[in-house]
Amino acid sequence: MHLARVVKLVCICLSLAPLTFAAVDSARLSDVREVSQANFNQDASRVVLRTGSGEVALWDTKKGMPITGDPALKKPAEAYVMSPDGRKVLVGFKDGHSRIFDATSGAAVSPVLDLSLRETENPQAVFSPDGGTIVFFGEKDTSVLEVKTGKRIATIPIPFEVEEGSGSAAAAIFISSGAKCFISDSVAKVTAYETKKWTALGKPMSHPPAEKAYTFGFDASSDGKWVVTFDDPGENGPKGQLQVWDALTSKPLGDPLSGENGMSGRFLRGQDRVLVQSGRGEATVRDLPSMNIAYVIKKDDELDRPKVDLFPNGKWLLGWGYDKKIDLIDAATGKVLNTYSSPVAITGVTIPPDSSAYYLGLDNSTPSTEDKYDNALQRFSVPDLKVTGSIPVAEYLLRHSLSPDGRWIMILLGATDNERIAIFDAATLKPIEWPKP
Repeated sequence: MHLARVVKLVCICLSLAPLTFAAVDSARLSDVREVSQANFNQDASRVVLRTGSGEVALWDTKKGMPITGDPALKKPAEAYVMSPDGRKVLVGFKDGHSRIFDATSGAAVSPVLDLSLRETENPQAVFSPDGGTIVFFGEKDTSVLEVKTGKRIATIPIPFEVEEGSGSAAAAIFISSGAKCFISDSVAKVTAYETKKWTALGKPMSHPPAEKAYTFGFDASSDGKWVVTFDDPGENGPKGQLQVWDALTSKPLGDPLSGENGMSGRFLRGQDRVLVQSGRGEATVRDLPSMNIAYVIKKDDELDRPKVDLFPNGKWLLGWGYDKKIDLIDAATGKVLNTYSSPVAITGVTIPPDSSAYYLGLDNSTPSTEDKYDNALQRFSVPDLKVTGSIPVAEYLLRHSLSPDGRWIMILLGATDNERIAIFDAATLKPIEWPKP
C-alpha cells in the first residue's frame, strides 16, 4: 500500500539556501542546512548541532533560536561527542584543540584541552556515566582526563589509529556504576580498569586471532561480569568469530563461536544472557556462563540474519528484517508475543527510554523516480503492536532519534549537502513550529 494513501502527506517547505558561518547567530533552526551532527541535551531544551562547514551551536528547542554560549564555540570544529547524560559536550576544533561545554548554557566547563578530536566512524572519546571523566584515544596512546580541571589522570598504551584497510579502532565501555571501564584495542584485546587509580584488573582478554577480519568489536555487561569480543571479515569473507569472557577472571567461556559474514554480541539487560548474531542465519540467546542456547530467533529470509533491538526495560526484543515483518519477543522465554507485517520496506527502529512504544522507519519510495521520496515514521504501541500515529516524510530520511526523556523526536532528512532537522512532539507527532523572527 502506498504510504501517501495511508496518511495525509504534510510537507514543511523550508529555504534551501546554505548558511554561511556567520549566519548561525541570526538564523532560525529551521534554516540550518548541511547538518552533520545533531543531538538533544539532557532535558531536550537544547539541540546541539554541527554543520559540514564546521559550525557548532546550541539552539533553543522550542524557540528555534541560537543560544549565545561561550565565544569559543564560534571556532570551526571537526566533531563533537556528547556525555551519556546529555549534560556536556566535548567539541574538537580544527586548530587541533578541544574543550568541554555545558550542553544547556554553552558555558565552558573545562580548560582548553590538547586533544585533537576528528570526525570518525568510531567514537574517539568516551565520557564516564557521571560526565566527570573522559577517555580520549590519541594517535599514540589513550588519555584519561578530569573534565573540570583538564588534568591527565592516566595514560594507557592503546592508540586509536589502526592499520590501513581496517575498519576498527580502540573503544571503551564503562559499567553502569562507573567504577570499572573496559578498554579495547583495535583487534579486540580488552582490559578492565578500575576508575579510581586506573589500574588494570586481571589479564587482558585477547580475541582469537583473525587474520582476515576487517572489523573487530566488543560489548560488556552493565554490571561488569561479562565481556564479548567478535570480528567481521566483510561480505562473502571467511567466517567470523565470537568469544564470551568471564570478566572477573579474564577467562573465556568455552571455545569461540563462528558464523558466516561475521559475528556480533550484546548482553541482555537484567539477565546473565548474551544475544549472538552472525551475518547470515539465525540469532541465538545464550545463558551464561554455560553458553547453552536459551532460544533461537529465526532468520527473516534465506540469506540475511534478523536484526534485533533490545527494549530498555529488559522485557522484550524486537526482531525485524528485509521480509518486512516485525516480531515482538519475550526476552525471558524467546516466545513471539506479537507480529506485524509491514506493507513497505523497514529502514530502522527507534525505541523510547520508557519502552512504551517503538518507532518504525518506512520507505515506499520508487527507485525510478528521482528525488521523489515516500517515507514515514510510524509509532506502534507495545505489546499489541498497534499503529498509534505516523509522521509522513516527503524527503530522504537519513535517521531518527528520541530525546533522553522520550518527549521529542528528531528527524534528519534531506539530500546530500542540504541535510536539515525537523523536531516533533512524541505524544502528538506534530512538528514544532518555530516562531518567525
